[in-house]
Amino acid sequence: AIAIKDLIKDFRIPGSDARLRAVDGLNLTIEREAIYGLLGPNGSGKSTTIKVLLGLLKASAGNCELFGTSSENASARIRVGYLPEAPYFQRFLTGRELLEYFGCLSGLKRAGANDRIDELLERVGLEDAGDRRVGSYSKGMLQRIGLAQALIADPDLLILDEPTAGVDPIG
Repeated sequence: AIAIKDLIKDFRIPGSDARLRAVDGLNLTIEREAIYGLLGPNGSGKSTTIKVLLGLLKASAGNCELFGTSSENASARIRVGYLPEAPYFQRFLTGRELLEYFGCLSGLKRAGANDRIDELLERVGLEDAGDRRVGSYSKGMLQRIGLAQALIADPDLLILDEPTAGVDPIG
Protein backbone atom coordinates (compact mmCIF):
# COMPACT_ATOMS: atom_id res chain seq x y z
CA ALA A 1 0.00 0.00 0.00
CA ILE A 2 2.86 2.38 0.88
CA ALA A 3 6.43 2.45 -0.39
CA ILE A 4 8.84 5.17 0.74
CA LYS A 5 12.38 5.11 -0.66
CA ASP A 6 15.29 7.28 0.49
CA LEU A 7 12.95 10.08 1.61
CA ILE A 8 14.63 13.33 2.61
CA LYS A 9 12.78 16.49 3.57
CA ASP A 10 14.65 19.68 4.40
CA PHE A 11 13.10 22.96 5.48
CA ARG A 12 14.79 26.32 5.07
CA ILE A 13 15.09 28.15 8.36
CA PRO A 14 13.52 31.61 7.87
CA GLY A 15 16.00 34.47 7.91
CA SER A 16 19.02 32.28 7.16
CA ASP A 17 20.53 30.01 4.54
CA ALA A 18 20.51 27.12 7.00
CA ARG A 19 18.32 24.09 6.50
CA LEU A 20 16.65 21.78 8.98
CA ARG A 21 16.48 18.11 7.99
CA ALA A 22 13.10 16.80 9.16
CA VAL A 23 13.33 13.38 7.45
CA ASP A 24 16.69 11.79 6.68
CA GLY A 25 16.78 8.91 4.20
CA LEU A 26 13.63 7.09 5.31
CA ASN A 27 12.84 3.73 3.71
CA LEU A 28 9.53 2.15 4.61
CA THR A 29 7.20 -0.41 3.06
CA ILE A 30 3.73 -1.08 4.42
CA GLU A 31 1.77 -3.94 2.92
CA ARG A 32 -1.96 -3.90 2.27
CA GLU A 33 -4.19 -4.98 5.17
CA ALA A 34 -1.55 -3.88 7.71
CA ILE A 35 -1.87 -1.60 10.71
CA TYR A 36 1.24 0.46 11.24
CA GLY A 37 2.20 3.19 13.67
CA LEU A 38 4.88 5.83 13.35
CA LEU A 39 6.23 6.45 16.83
CA GLY A 40 8.82 8.96 17.94
CA PRO A 41 9.34 12.15 19.88
CA ASN A 42 8.00 15.53 18.81
CA GLY A 43 9.96 16.88 15.87
CA SER A 44 11.14 13.49 14.63
CA GLY A 45 9.46 13.84 11.21
CA LYS A 46 6.32 11.70 11.58
CA SER A 47 3.83 14.32 10.39
CA THR A 48 6.26 15.59 7.76
CA THR A 49 6.55 12.06 6.35
CA ILE A 50 2.77 11.78 6.18
CA LYS A 51 2.46 15.18 4.47
CA VAL A 52 5.06 14.24 1.84
CA LEU A 53 3.36 10.87 1.32
CA LEU A 54 0.06 12.65 0.72
CA GLY A 55 1.52 15.23 -1.66
CA LEU A 56 0.96 18.11 0.76
CA LEU A 57 4.72 18.76 0.90
CA LYS A 58 7.33 18.11 -1.78
CA ALA A 59 10.21 15.81 -0.91
CA SER A 60 13.73 17.21 -1.07
CA ALA A 61 14.87 13.80 -2.32
CA GLY A 62 13.54 10.27 -2.61
CA ASN A 63 10.07 9.13 -3.55
CA CYS A 64 6.81 7.86 -2.12
CA GLU A 65 4.23 5.57 -3.68
CA LEU A 66 0.64 4.74 -2.80
CA PHE A 67 -0.58 1.47 -4.30
CA GLY A 68 2.32 1.51 -6.79
CA THR A 69 1.70 5.06 -8.05
CA SER A 70 3.84 8.08 -7.21
CA SER A 71 2.18 10.04 -4.43
CA GLU A 72 2.88 13.21 -6.41
CA ASN A 73 0.17 11.99 -8.78
CA ALA A 74 -3.25 13.08 -7.46
CA SER A 75 -4.84 9.85 -8.71
CA ALA A 76 -2.73 7.91 -6.17
CA ARG A 77 -4.45 9.70 -3.31
CA ILE A 78 -8.08 9.10 -4.34
CA ARG A 79 -8.15 5.84 -2.32
CA VAL A 80 -6.81 7.46 0.86
CA GLY A 81 -8.71 8.81 3.86
CA TYR A 82 -6.73 11.28 5.97
CA LEU A 83 -7.22 12.80 9.40
CA PRO A 84 -4.62 15.52 10.04
CA GLU A 85 -3.24 16.11 13.52
CA ALA A 86 -5.19 19.37 13.85
CA PRO A 87 -8.22 19.23 11.55
CA TYR A 88 -9.80 22.53 10.61
CA PHE A 89 -13.31 22.65 9.22
CA GLN A 90 -15.67 25.41 8.18
CA ARG A 91 -17.34 26.38 11.46
CA PHE A 92 -20.67 27.31 9.85
CA LEU A 93 -21.31 23.78 8.53
CA THR A 94 -23.14 21.19 10.58
CA GLY A 95 -21.45 17.82 11.07
CA ARG A 96 -23.85 16.31 8.56
CA GLU A 97 -23.17 19.07 5.99
CA LEU A 98 -19.44 18.62 6.47
CA LEU A 99 -19.72 14.91 5.71
CA GLU A 100 -21.94 15.64 2.70
CA TYR A 101 -19.32 18.09 1.40
CA PHE A 102 -16.41 15.67 1.81
CA GLY A 103 -18.51 12.84 0.41
CA CYS A 104 -19.21 14.94 -2.68
CA LEU A 105 -15.50 15.79 -3.04
CA SER A 106 -14.58 12.12 -2.85
CA GLY A 107 -17.14 11.03 -5.43
CA LEU A 108 -19.67 9.49 -3.04
CA LYS A 109 -22.95 9.04 -4.90
CA ARG A 110 -25.84 11.06 -3.47
CA ALA A 111 -28.10 8.01 -3.44
CA GLY A 112 -26.27 6.28 -0.60
CA ALA A 113 -24.76 9.36 1.02
CA ASN A 114 -27.36 9.89 3.75
CA ASP A 115 -27.14 6.26 4.91
CA ARG A 116 -23.33 6.44 4.94
CA ILE A 117 -23.40 9.73 6.89
CA ASP A 118 -25.85 8.34 9.46
CA GLU A 119 -23.67 5.23 9.84
CA LEU A 120 -20.51 7.29 10.38
CA LEU A 121 -22.11 9.76 12.80
CA GLU A 122 -23.23 6.80 14.87
CA ARG A 123 -19.86 5.06 14.58
CA VAL A 124 -17.99 8.11 15.95
CA GLY A 125 -20.62 8.85 18.62
CA LEU A 126 -21.95 12.07 17.10
CA GLU A 127 -25.42 10.95 16.02
CA ASP A 128 -26.99 13.52 18.39
CA ALA A 129 -24.65 16.31 17.21
CA GLY A 130 -24.84 15.82 13.45
CA ASP A 131 -27.19 18.76 12.97
CA ARG A 132 -25.17 21.12 15.17
CA ARG A 133 -22.66 23.55 13.68
CA VAL A 134 -19.09 22.30 13.78
CA GLY A 135 -18.11 25.62 15.40
CA SER A 136 -19.91 24.47 18.56
CA TYR A 137 -17.99 21.17 18.76
CA SER A 138 -15.39 20.47 21.45
CA LYS A 139 -11.86 19.49 20.41
CA GLY A 140 -12.68 15.83 20.92
CA MET A 141 -15.84 16.13 18.83
CA LEU A 142 -13.79 17.78 16.06
CA GLN A 143 -11.41 14.80 16.11
CA ARG A 144 -14.36 12.43 15.86
CA ILE A 145 -16.04 14.29 12.97
CA GLY A 146 -12.59 14.36 11.37
CA LEU A 147 -12.40 10.59 11.63
CA ALA A 148 -15.84 10.31 10.02
CA GLN A 149 -14.63 12.66 7.26
CA ALA A 150 -11.59 10.42 6.66
CA LEU A 151 -13.85 7.36 6.40
CA ILE A 152 -16.63 8.89 4.25
CA ALA A 153 -15.46 7.39 0.94
CA ASP A 154 -14.64 3.96 2.45
CA PRO A 155 -10.92 4.38 1.61
CA ASP A 156 -8.51 1.53 0.90
CA LEU A 157 -5.91 3.29 3.05
CA LEU A 158 -6.60 5.30 6.20
CA ILE A 159 -3.93 7.66 7.54
CA LEU A 160 -4.50 9.14 10.98
CA ASP A 161 -2.09 11.72 12.38
CA GLU A 162 -2.47 11.98 16.17
CA PRO A 163 -6.07 10.66 16.05
CA THR A 164 -6.63 10.62 19.81
CA ALA A 165 -5.52 14.22 20.48
CA GLY A 166 -8.25 15.88 22.53
CA VAL A 167 -10.48 12.81 22.64
CA ASP A 168 -11.63 11.68 26.09
CA PRO A 169 -10.99 8.04 27.10
CA ILE A 170 -14.55 6.93 26.27
CA GLY A 171 -14.45 8.71 22.91
